Amino acid sequence: MNLALITIGNELLSGFTVDTNAAWIGKKLSKIGVQVSIHITIDDRVESIVSTLKSVSDKNAVIVTGGLGPTHDDVTSSAFFKYFDDTPQFSEEYWEVLTQRFLKITSTIPDLNRNQAMIPTKGTTIPNPVGSARGLQYEKDGCTYFSLPGVPNEMKAMMTESVLPFLEKKSHHNLIVRTIRTTGIPESALAEKVDIILREHPDVSMAFLPQLIGVDIRLTGKIESKISSCQHELESELGDLVFGYDNEGLENVVGTLLLKKGLTLSVAESCTGGLLAHRLTNIPGSSAYFKGGITSYSNEAKMKLLQVEEDTLERVGAVSSETAIEMAEGVRKLLKTDIGVGITGIAGPGGGTEIKPVGLVYIGFSMGEQSYAKKFIFSRDRKGNKYLTSQVALNMIRLTLKK
Repeated sequence: MNLALITIGNELLSGFTVDTNAAWIGKKLSKIGVQVSIHITIDDRVESIVSTLKSVSDKNAVIVTGGLGPTHDDVTSSAFFKYFDDTPQFSEEYWEVLTQRFLKITSTIPDLNRNQAMIPTKGTTIPNPVGSARGLQYEKDGCTYFSLPGVPNEMKAMMTESVLPFLEKKSHHNLIVRTIRTTGIPESALAEKVDIILREHPDVSMAFLPQLIGVDIRLTGKIESKISSCQHELESELGDLVFGYDNEGLENVVGTLLLKKGLTLSVAESCTGGLLAHRLTNIPGSSAYFKGGITSYSNEAKMKLLQVEEDTLERVGAVSSETAIEMAEGVRKLLKTDIGVGITGIAGPGGGTEIKPVGLVYIGFSMGEQSYAKKFIFSRDRKGNKYLTSQVALNMIRLTLKK
C-alpha cells in the first residue's frame, strides 16, 4: 500500500512551526507496511487543498493534517466537502457536546466553533478523543482519504485509535521492520563498514537514518530469518557501536544497566546546564538509580558545592580534565553514589580561544578507585554541543558498565 501525506499550514511553509507530525506518521505507517510515497506541504487555501487532493488520487490512501480548527484559516473541511461534492449537515448533538465542554472552561462557546459541528453526508467523521475537531474520512475511486487536526496530541490519538487500525487491515502486509541504533560513528564511516554485509543480503533493504547523536540502521524485508541473519552480522561487525533497537534511547539503556548492576549515579554539569540529568530523569523509575544532579555553572558553585580546588581552577581553568574529574568526584561524594560524572566545556558560540576553542568539552568519570576524564571537540553550535555532550556522557557510562 502506498500513501500520500499532505500537511497544511502557512506556519509550516514559513518555518515558524516545525513539522514533527510527518516524521511521526511516517514511522508509524512503516511499521504496518504502508509506504509514504509522497509528502507535500501546502498553504491554507481551499484551491490548493483541492488541487493537491486531485494530484494524489492515484494512491491507495491519503492523509491530510491541519486546518480543522475554528478560525478563518481553517479551511480543510470546506476543501474536502468541495472535492467530494458533499453537502455537510449541522449536528445539533455534537454542538451540544462542544457546548458542555466549553462550559467547563468558560461561560459560552464561540460561534466560530459551529464549523466543527458540521458532519459529512457522503463520508464519515473520525472521533477525536482529546480535542474538539473531529476528522473526516472519504472513499473515492479506490482511495481512502483522511483529514486530521494538525495539533500533535490530537492527531496522534486519532491516528492510533482510528486510522492506523483501518490501514493495517487494508494493507495485508508481511513487512518486517527492525531498527538498529548506533552512536559514536558518522554515517559515511558506518556505511563503509557494513557495505559488504549489505551486498550479501539482497532480500533485506537497509537504510541509514542519521541524526545529531547517532545513526540508525533500518532493516526492512519480508522473511524473518533473513532479517535476523543480517542483524546478527551487523551486530558482530559493529560491536559496541550498537547501543539499542527501535525506539530505545541511550538513557533507557543506561538506566537498565544501572538497575541490573544495582548501581547509583549522580552528575555535575556546567556547559550542558542540566541536560544530562534531564535525559536521565525522563525515564520512569529513574529514581531507583539516579540520585541527583548539580548544575555548577560558575566557578563559585564548583568550589562551594563540589569542592573543586581553587588552585585547580586558577592553574588549568574551569574547562580542563582536572576540573571535570574533581566535579565527578565531588558530586559522587556529595550525593553518596557509586558513579559520578562531571561535565565542563565551552558550548559557544562565543567564549573560545585558540588554545580552548568553542566546542571543547571534558567529561569526567568517577567509579570505585577509578577517576578519569576524556576530551572532545564538537561544533560551534551551542544547542548541538549540549546534546552531543549529553549523548557522549551517557555512552561513556554505558561502555563502562558493559565492561
